[in-house]
Amino acid sequence: MEDLTLLDNPAKHRFEMNLGDDFAFIEYSHFKHDLVILHTYVPESHRGMGIAGKMYKQLLDGMRTKEIKLIVYCPALSKYIEGHPEYEDLLDENYRK
Repeated sequence: MEDLTLLDNPAKHRFEMNLGDDFAFIEYSHFKHDLVILHTYVPESHRGMGIAGKMYKQLLDGMRTKEIKLIVYCPALSKYIEGHPEYEDLLDENYRK
């Protein structure tokens, strides 16, 4: 599972990671020029394997290169960013804690 890649699926408004037998995903929407992160889902059979962390790192690194700011409503991603303060600058300043 080391080569898992997060891909955008704009038709479903989510970033997906193909796990072979299922998908993990991060749901999003848009607000003005920001990307709003709504929810993270990892199938129960794949929980505890670091999948969400891999998705978050790829998402956040990708947003940095695109210079897109985030509004985060997903508690799991909020907690991830708290533990990785190097990503705090990606948050829309009007929606930071």
